[in-house]
Amino acid sequence: MSAENAELLKEVHSTTLQVYPHLMSMGSAETSLTAPEPSFSPDVEEEANSYYERVYRQEINIDEMIKLLSKFKNSQNPRENKIFECMVHNLFDEYQFFPKYPQRELTITSIIFGSLIQSQLVGYMALVALRYVLSALRNPVDSKMFNFGVQALSQFQSRLPEWPQYCSHLLQIPHLQQSHPEIIQTSPLESTILPLESKPAFTALNLDTLLAADKVDYEVPGEAVQDKILFIVNNVAQSNLDTKVAEMKDILKESHFRWFANYLVVKRASIEPNYHQLYLRFLDALDSQLLVRHVLHEAFANIKVLLNSEKTVHSASERSLLKNLGSWLGGMTLARNKPIKHKNIAFKELLIEGYDSNKLIVAIPFVCKVLEQASKSKVFKPPNPWLMAILKLLVELYHFADLKLNLKFEIEVLCKSLSIELKDIEPTSILKDRPPKEPIAPPLFENWPIGGSSQPPTPGQAPPPPNLSGTQPGTSVPLPDENLLNILSNVVPYINYIPIFANQPGLRKLVYMAIERAIQEIIGPVVERSVTIACISTKELILKDFAMEPNEEKMRNAAHVMVQNLAGSLALVTCKEPLRMSMVTHLRNLLLQNGFTEQSISEQAILLEVAENLDLACSIVEKSAMDKAIPEIEDNLSRSFSDRKKHRERSGQPYYDMTVYSTISRYMNNLPEPLRLKPTGLLPQQLRVYEDFSRIRINQPAPTYEDRGSVRSNGIHRGQDIPLQYAPNEIPFDNSQIITAQQNIERFTQYLAELDKLISKNPQASWTSLPQNHDIRLLVNQIPLIAAQSPVHRDETALNFSQKVVQLLYKNDSNLSREVYVILLEKLCDISIKVSKEVTAWLLYADDDRKFIVPVVVALIKAGLINVAEQDVQLAKLIESGRPTVIDFTTKLVRECVLKEPAIASRGDFLNSLDALDRLTRRGKAPENVILLLEELRRMRDGMREQLSIVFAEWVRIYQHPTSNEKTFTNFIVQLQNQGILKGDEISSMFFRLCTEMSVDNYLKQKAAVQTAPAVAFQAVDAFSKLIVLLVKYHSDPEGINNNVAKVNYLAKIISLIVLVIAQAHEQRRQQFNQKPFFRLFTSLLTDLNSYEQQLQPIYFQILTNLSNTFHTLQPSFFPGFTFAWLSLISHRLFMPKLLLAENRKGWPTFHRLLICLFKFLVPFLRNVEMRDTTRLLFCDVIPSSCIQLRNLILSAFPRNMRLPDPFTPNLKVDLLPEITQSPRVLSDYTSALLTNNLKQDVDTYLQTCQPVSFLMDLRNRLLLDSTDQSEGSKYNVPIINALVLYVGIQAINQLQDNKQSTASLTHSASMEIFRQLLNNLDSEGRYLFLSAIANQLRFPNSHTHYFSCILLYLFAESNQEFIKEQVTRVLLERLIVNRPHPWGLLITFIELIKNPRYDFWSHSFTRCATDIERLFESVSRSINQV
Repeated sequence: MSAENAELLKEVHSTTLQVYPHLMSMGSAETSLTAPEPSFSPDVEEEANSYYERVYRQEINIDEMIKLLSKFKNSQNPRENKIFECMVHNLFDEYQFFPKYPQRELTITSIIFGSLIQSQLVGYMALVALRYVLSALRNPVDSKMFNFGVQALSQFQSRLPEWPQYCSHLLQIPHLQQSHPEIIQTSPLESTILPLESKPAFTALNLDTLLAADKVDYEVPGEAVQDKILFIVNNVAQSNLDTKVAEMKDILKESHFRWFANYLVVKRASIEPNYHQLYLRFLDALDSQLLVRHVLHEAFANIKVLLNSEKTVHSASERSLLKNLGSWLGGMTLARNKPIKHKNIAFKELLIEGYDSNKLIVAIPFVCKVLEQASKSKVFKPPNPWLMAILKLLVELYHFADLKLNLKFEIEVLCKSLSIELKDIEPTSILKDRPPKEPIAPPLFENWPIGGSSQPPTPGQAPPPPNLSGTQPGTSVPLPDENLLNILSNVVPYINYIPIFANQPGLRKLVYMAIERAIQEIIGPVVERSVTIACISTKELILKDFAMEPNEEKMRNAAHVMVQNLAGSLALVTCKEPLRMSMVTHLRNLLLQNGFTEQSISEQAILLEVAENLDLACSIVEKSAMDKAIPEIEDNLSRSFSDRKKHRERSGQPYYDMTVYSTISRYMNNLPEPLRLKPTGLLPQQLRVYEDFSRIRINQPAPTYEDRGSVRSNGIHRGQDIPLQYAPNEIPFDNSQIITAQQNIERFTQYLAELDKLISKNPQASWTSLPQNHDIRLLVNQIPLIAAQSPVHRDETALNFSQKVVQLLYKNDSNLSREVYVILLEKLCDISIKVSKEVTAWLLYADDDRKFIVPVVVALIKAGLINVAEQDVQLAKLIESGRPTVIDFTTKLVRECVLKEPAIASRGDFLNSLDALDRLTRRGKAPENVILLLEELRRMRDGMREQLSIVFAEWVRIYQHPTSNEKTFTNFIVQLQNQGILKGDEISSMFFRLCTEMSVDNYLKQKAAVQTAPAVAFQAVDAFSKLIVLLVKYHSDPEGINNNVAKVNYLAKIISLIVLVIAQAHEQRRQQFNQKPFFRLFTSLLTDLNSYEQQLQPIYFQILTNLSNTFHTLQPSFFPGFTFAWLSLISHRLFMPKLLLAENRKGWPTFHRLLICLFKFLVPFLRNVEMRDTTRLLFCDVIPSSCIQLRNLILSAFPRNMRLPDPFTPNLKVDLLPEITQSPRVLSDYTSALLTNNLKQDVDTYLQTCQPVSFLMDLRNRLLLDSTDQSEGSKYNVPIINALVLYVGIQAINQLQDNKQSTASLTHSASMEIFRQLLNNLDSEGRYLFLSAIANQLRFPNSHTHYFSCILLYLFAESNQEFIKEQVTRVLLERLIVNRPHPWGLLITFIELIKNPRYDFWSHSFTRCATDIERLFESVSRSINQV
């Protein structure tokens, strides 16, 4: 089974056992999976959970729990079996929630989890349990789940030899071995896995017996000791080394050496290369040879793990760890004139194994980092024979192993650090002279016949035919479809062979077998899927288009042509890539199975042979899909065919397929005439759509094999056994018969040499000065064609070329060479996206100081091969690390790109780098050239500001000139564009900010003068406003996509800069902040925008919305100094009316948000009913001194098309008004406030069932605010009270209307019980808020007003407590004694209360409690009675 299928099987198995947990107690995977999903009775669930609770409460220990589970599993009592299944199911089902468990409970759970595996209580479910443990161990070391995995693993450690594959997965978790080496060292993991698994890629590294004679009993120190040791290591430095060593010697014991060595290597040396020398000095000062041996052992152990880990191949961070450990190892050994023993690491063998396993990306950087330390040695530096032997092998790999650019640079860096030239090292011939590897499969002539004798053939006996089946003896291969066999047997004459295969009949047989197997592997699912999709699409379209076609033959022919084309085309595009990969795999495997070795097989020859026959194989799949589609569509449309035939035989009337026609008739009349269906069927021009399917083909299928008349004479028929004429190793792959990669490289090298000669003749020339037919231009155009025309591996060829070009680019220093190689690199990147990504990644992210050459980087930036923003980010990171070469390079690069004319980048493009340099300067660590650069940039910025200020001053002059007109303004804007002021983000932002500041400063200066007219002071402000509007008007999208969106975004950008200036001025000037110039700027902006409303009509609402967002940003709560201007702006005649009168009221939410900002600002003033002079001046003319008046103002609003009945009309029958049954529109989301603590759900439950009673008792507490949320205002949550009253009332109204009941029936309802409870249980404050919430609904005539009026009167009448009636009266009266307007519903409720004898209002004592109160009530009564 393939690895992919094995993983899929594991996932399916895991999912199945989660769905059917009863299977976990069964012993094998053969148990049927068709049982229903388990359901445990409540008592079983309760008992199962109780055992877990007892364990967590420590009433029973874990051993007792495991014994109990074992007893339940093996019990004869079905109920106990169910309890066991439920307990195990719940444990596995809870796995996803383990990360949320408390630490103590998770530890207990992990021990139970591991004990279940150890005790074999989960049977076949153990695989899922093991998978969960493995998944947990892959979490970070400091996570809860990693600790869970370690605890569980330790429980079943003794069973690990049963699962060798599982052990291999455990060994691939580096941090498990690093953090818990005792598990690996004391468990049978390593001894179990290595004999059973495939040999690791690197065997040239071994752990020796450094610690063999060690008799120390090692242990992990306690947590307190660990903290002290870690504190010392964290704080050790060159200055305090002696002190820290003395402290460490007092704490660190010999029994802790293993733990400390592991910590030092894993947590320090592997991730902190800059501190290697400090740690090595620290080790020396500790003066313990045993500790040094332990550290070396840990280094070797971790290097071995990283070298053989698959993750290291794909992860740059893992490779970085390995390189750091290489430097550490070299520093401990070579740098101190100590050898690295061959038995520990055989470096040459390590490199050869990396070459064989295609893991040089791991081996070369590691070896180079180790050997770099030899530069500090007296013994091991060149010409040391041991070192030179390894270097010679590295040079051979450099020249002949087709290395990537970064690996070649590693070797070059090594040579540079050893002060030796790469070209002076003579490469070895180890790779070239190596004997081929042992064949994986037996040689061709050593295969015995299937089912035959095990003895070899006797002398003179012919050898058996080659094993072309690829199967093991005794196994059977499923036979393909008979039609497919016929096609495949006839396809042999049409197979194309490249010369290598064409001359060997045996090899031709292997090609045929590879094609056959690939097709059989792919054809089934591809054809099935393609035919299904094609039939569904064809059926739907045919039934629609032929709904009125009586001729079934026309319908049949159209269906056949369409379904064949769709199925064939879909199969063709689906199968091509899978077929290519499958053919390559099968051909390679067949060659290996018949005695060829990896070295003797030409990968390029295989790819060429597959490419020659890919279209042929695809055509077979395509034809199979086309053939299968015909009977499928016949079957799908058979009923439609028969219906038409019967209709034609029975009557001569037009035919209608009513099942289809009824669905399409509704839009038929809306179709244009050429598309409409006709009663006589499809017209010829309509039918031509289907006829054209036969001519629209993606790829012509191979000719019908049955009709081929001739077969090539050298064809091979199925079943022929033609043995190979030569032994596999004797058959040379003649690479001269095809264009090889080597030939491409030779041509490329030749062209580069010619190019170099031509450049050297005139190195100071430029690319633009070369004539069009110059030899350099011709060569630059020719070289990319070599890569583009490569028969195979075009990406790899282009990548190899680009690597060489990059090397030349950085080695040559002439201007022409840089231009030529950059253009050549650009052309190579255009050939392949892969090449472009690889080159860009190296140019930006490779950590190599040699790439920091300013002229080269500038040339690459000009060509677009380096993105300036990404380069800026990378340089900033490197500057923070304090590398002098990077700081110097960045300084020169910024100077070259920004300060030199013409500039190729702006200051903003290097913002991160300049910030990093500025921080360096402030810390006093910047070199002189950095300080000079920053000073020049500041002067340049000041100079630019001066130029921009002159431009704005010129605009103000033009704006003020009496003869200026629209044309003059337009010319100035064109001039701005031509000068580049409006192009770049940096300069345009500076310009608009400068204009704002100059406008404000001009106003302040003019106002300081005594005799300045107001109009003169605002001239610059008005001019800036006009400039903004004109720029928006004439702005267009640079990409030409959507000019309207571009205009809105442009205005938003300008206004955001204005807001920044306001924020800065408000923060700096505080009480001296002057809001007038900014107010004038916005009012001028509204006026100027209004004058261009017709031209800006499509985006005018978006502009108003933009301004509204700006006003929201400038709200008084954030900018109190701008309050007066803000209030005037939001009520401006050119803003508020246009926003509110926008179609579909889409401006209402926007303005509503601004009003909310106003009310939030007023809260502190209105709460205490006190206003300072400035506040009173601002609001007294608009809002009287009481909030009640404001509330009345809002509640008195009513629909414009409604005429309010006079509330003072005698005997007014409110319940008979036509509007009283209509519900008002409620636009607010009042229910969202009830979602807190599930209050809405509980209210709904009570309204439906009147249960539970406890809901009413707890309701008061649920309306209170938390103590932390209570402010100077109420202790109640007012929004929830208002929402609750409205929601309960609406539900009651809906119930009354559904049951057609009158309001008289509301007294005995769940809603009334809620209102009664609130009225009686709330304190005075809460009751006042509750009654106010009811009074808020007394508005214009509608069902809500009527209902809540009745509720309020009922609560007054039924209450037997005088103070409640007094509070109801207070709520109504305080809203009536203020000035008008008064809400209509409030008036009719109060009139009813005091006039209706039922309420006996005047008899209550509170109406006469004081002279003033009595006089007030008499006045109200008199005014009502008079009316």
